[in-house]
Amino acid sequence: MMRSTFRSLQAAALISSLCLGVTSLTQAQDAEEQEEEHWYDGLSVGAFVDAYGALRSDRNSGPRAPNPMSGQGSPVGYFHEAYVQADGFALAFAGTDISYSGDQFGATISLRFGPGVNRFYAADMGIFGIDNVTQAFATWKPFSKLTLDFGQFSTIYGAEVAESWRNLNYSRGGLYYAMQPFWHTGLRANLAITDMFALNALVVNGVNNAFENNKSPSLGLQALLTPNDAFFLAVGYLGALNPRAGGEGLFHNFFDVVATVTAGDFKLILNGDYNMYKAAGGADSENWWGASVAPGYSFTSWFGAAARVEYLSDSANLWGMTKTNGMLANKASLVTLTGTLDFKPVPNSSAVVLRPEFRYELAGDQYFYNGDNESDDKFWTAHLGVVVTSMK
Repeated sequence: MMRSTFRSLQAAALISSLCLGVTSLTQAQDAEEQEEEHWYDGLSVGAFVDAYGALRSDRNSGPRAPNPMSGQGSPVGYFHEAYVQADGFALAFAGTDISYSGDQFGATISLRFGPGVNRFYAADMGIFGIDNVTQAFATWKPFSKLTLDFGQFSTIYGAEVAESWRNLNYSRGGLYYAMQPFWHTGLRANLAITDMFALNALVVNGVNNAFENNKSPSLGLQALLTPNDAFFLAVGYLGALNPRAGGEGLFHNFFDVVATVTAGDFKLILNGDYNMYKAAGGADSENWWGASVAPGYSFTSWFGAAARVEYLSDSANLWGMTKTNGMLANKASLVTLTGTLDFKPVPNSSAVVLRPEFRYELAGDQYFYNGDNESDDKFWTAHLGVVVTSMK
């Protein structure tokens, strides 16, 4: 009897062991299937539409300042204005970002359409085949802390970007549009030295150049400091090895500082730029500089407010920002004041962004025009920006 009971217990233990083995094997197979990677796991696609309605004090009347990059007058808007240029309703951008991120290799393509594209390039870039491409670059990560990008990419400098909802204000400032690079073609490197400190480095075709025009690249370096969640600091430099005088290759010795302070729902963004460039005709070197202060506060998850104050100065008035009695002044200065409200009407989502905004500007001389087509040193615009996006 005891022998029979013992054998029964042995059989039960064997069956239990077999069941556990089968269960473990099934769980391991399930885990392996779940962990199996596919090539498309690193693929992401996003799209957006950005449009606005505006009312301007000049009613789109009067001639416009010449565009020094394209050599043509702007159809509407002043040169230092970015993408809010027209009275009435207008499309700014429609676009999509497509990216692939693998363990070591990746690629990014940013396509943009609409009137903002020519404004972004300050010219028609169809002759170079990039008229709707704002970014297209390949990425290689030789090891975890080093990332290399090769191709055409957005600049590393400045506090604002072309995508409006990623800034505190809807319109982009004069500092962003008149005094900073937009994009580069070449090689970009990011080295994460520690969790708090990183470096960016550039070897590029100067600023906003699809092809090198003087057989000498520009070199850039930027230090990034993030000691905690409340503070961020970026200090950068871009220099031309063989700068050309005048309107070609203006960013000869460019310095950029961006600081961000965050305290709960409050954010403060500071941006300053200084550039020394070689003037045409062998004259003394000139400079432009500007500063921007932009505070913002989120009162709730769906409502916030922001402001921006800027001061810009150009010793040679190269951008044609101010005039006296219809003639270009020797020196330019400009103050901009902007107030913005931020609404996100879809609960728990940032897919829809509504931004009413008022902007007032004061130039050092008679740069603007009023509704009677007369020169004026003051200008204002009220507009509503509407963005629908699947992108962060």
